Amino acid sequence: MWLQSWLKRELQALMQEEDVDIVVHHIHGVIESFWTRIEHTRVVLKKPAEAYWQDNFRIAITEAAKPFLLARTDRFVNELELFLASGLNIEAYDAVYIQRLGWNTSGSITTNPVHQIVPFLHIFDVGSDQDE
Repeated sequence: MWLQSWLKRELQALMQEEDVDIVVHHIHGVIESFWTRIEHTRVVLKKPAEAYWQDNFRIAITEAAKPFLLARTDRFVNELELFLASGLNIEAYDAVYIQRLGWNTSGSITTNPVHQIVPFLHIFDVGSDQDE
């Protein structure tokens, strides 16, 4: 449910539409299907290549979202990867995001330098939940 809530909020903002439930359901279904394939492959192969899964995840989400988001698709996919890689709930993610942008609580911008964030999706890392 947490992911669906985030998807709905982001899609509403990007599409400027209130009713995005069908799009949310479609993209969430693609994500769940992808996670199911990863889990199945982990059982069979024991350790899939993380870069392979991350690239294919990006492709699958891009293909699912592009008919609805058009030119905003890449931005959406980047944000989705950042959100999933963070492991945070929506409120915590927003707080970190606002802090990262250099905004204070009143919404004004401070002079913090902006750095490009390149996420690595640890959800694809087989050993990410285990002690090494």
